Amino acid sequence: MKTLHRLLPVFVVLAATPALAAVSLTGSTPAAGAKAAGVRTVTVSFSEPVQPALSGMEVVMTEMPGMEGMHHEMKIPGVSVKVAPDGRALVATMARPLPAGGYTVNWRTAGADGQRMTGKVTFAVTK
Repeated sequence: MKTLHRLLPVFVVLAATPALAAVSLTGSTPAAGAKAAGVRTVTVSFSEPVQPALSGMEVVMTEMPGMEGMHHEMKIPGVSVKVAPDGRALVATMARPLPAGGYTVNWRTAGADGQRMTGKVTFAVTK
């Protein structure tokens, strides 16, 4: 019984502390695994607002038509990345539409709890 009395303040503090959940990916445009044409923007959406200073992404061409089997990845230059007005998405804008091929979007972010998260979304661009 004495042990329970000693632990009671700990339980009260834990019960009064709001749960901090890590930010998680909720979707993307183009969607993961999708085939799309004329892609000039890529959006990754999250479960909660992200911290702009800890967030970003890069778009990497991983497959080029006619070059199957060759593993030459090319980071797309001139990509502008911004946090969406609602704070729950990162939007990458390219200077021109992406050429046909396979792509990986490498994203990184953190939510209110400061826990850093990373991930990837892959999609294909068709003519």
